Amino acid sequence: MNKSVIIIGGGISGLFAACMCAKKGFKTTVLSYGQGALSVAGGIIDVIGYDKDGKLIKDPLSYINRLQESHPYKKIGIEQIEKALKAFLDLSEDAGYPYKGDPHHNQLVPTGIGTFKPTCLTPPSINASVINHAQRIVVVGFNGLKDYFSDLICENLRQNITNKACEIISTDINLAFEQGKNCRDLSSLDIARKLDTHVGYLNFKEQLKPFVKQSTVFILPPVLGASPTTDLLDLLHIDLDAEFVEVSAIPPSITGYRTDLMLKNMAQKLGVEIIEKAHVIGANLKDGQCIEVLSQGFDKVRSYKADNFILATGGVFGNGLISQMGRMYEPIFNIEIKVPKNQQDWSYKYLFTGKPQPFATYGITTDQSLRPIKEGKLLLKNVYVIGRALSGYDFCYEKSGNGVAICSAYHAASCLE
Repeated sequence: MNKSVIIIGGGISGLFAACMCAKKGFKTTVLSYGQGALSVAGGIIDVIGYDKDGKLIKDPLSYINRLQESHPYKKIGIEQIEKALKAFLDLSEDAGYPYKGDPHHNQLVPTGIGTFKPTCLTPPSINASVINHAQRIVVVGFNGLKDYFSDLICENLRQNITNKACEIISTDINLAFEQGKNCRDLSSLDIARKLDTHVGYLNFKEQLKPFVKQSTVFILPPVLGASPTTDLLDLLHIDLDAEFVEVSAIPPSITGYRTDLMLKNMAQKLGVEIIEKAHVIGANLKDGQCIEVLSQGFDKVRSYKADNFILATGGVFGNGLISQMGRMYEPIFNIEIKVPKNQQDWSYKYLFTGKPQPFATYGITTDQSLRPIKEGKLLLKNVYVIGRALSGYDFCYEKSGNGVAICSAYHAASCLE
């Protein structure tokens, strides 16, 4: 009989861990409650973008040896990190939504304000390599789309691209939405769904045609369809003979939404059971092991038993860790997080200081197999911690969030007994 694993959390780390566990033959269940960070973050995979001094890292894998011993990457190891990233690339290829990138090379992708950020693996619609070869860049906006400013993107692109001879202009597209949509601001998801329709696509294509010249690149918000496919991107290439690059993220992030769908589809294809709205509130422990976790349903508390458990509930912002005055802890297994008693020592006086904030590195301390420990002693031998709940890194400062999520998920699945 196959051994079983329950994964608590349905974000990128939980879903990728589920896929890896299922591939190893484990009976895998995901208990999901709410949306993961992919709904607001981009679907790009940052491995590590900046060093402790804020300098750009060109080769992420080579830099890992220089990280502090407490960093999750040092516990996972370079060999496992390479395997994890290759496994993610292979999974995306199998799903028909192939990510591109090289773990030894950070690429610079455009953001929603026209600057560039380093990342490692990107979905098909964020092929930033074409930008520096363009003779003309057209920044595309949409009437009614909030928080996307074409003129600002143009101005910043002029300052940041290497090809200064490139012509950079902007245009706004007006899509014919039904009356109800005209009474409110549009989201990128509204537009993505519109472009998935035949009428919406034809309208969009015809408005772009006059801007196409030789070596034209269109930069636009993440709106090229809501599904994890390259169908719309491929069709535009054929019809307009131009390149299209989506910016990395505008919440709600369609690139993240597609990646979330891709992982869910692949998990279910591999036989993973995903239970939505399963709010895990506690666990029963015995002799240093987890026997079961408890989920609060609408009518009663439900019990879920397994041989192994993977904690993928996120950090403070997703309530995976609870912060109180002078205390931080993980609520399901009641794991205390080591923090300074004086809360003023949790952060610097100013939020933007040019260096990592102490509070951002707080999380669960683990052994090399990512099992929780306290003062070197193993707390739970069949519980593994992945993603943002891990201690020792500031994902926001160093740009490593989805990279740690992917690599820790792969490593935990590899360590299951």
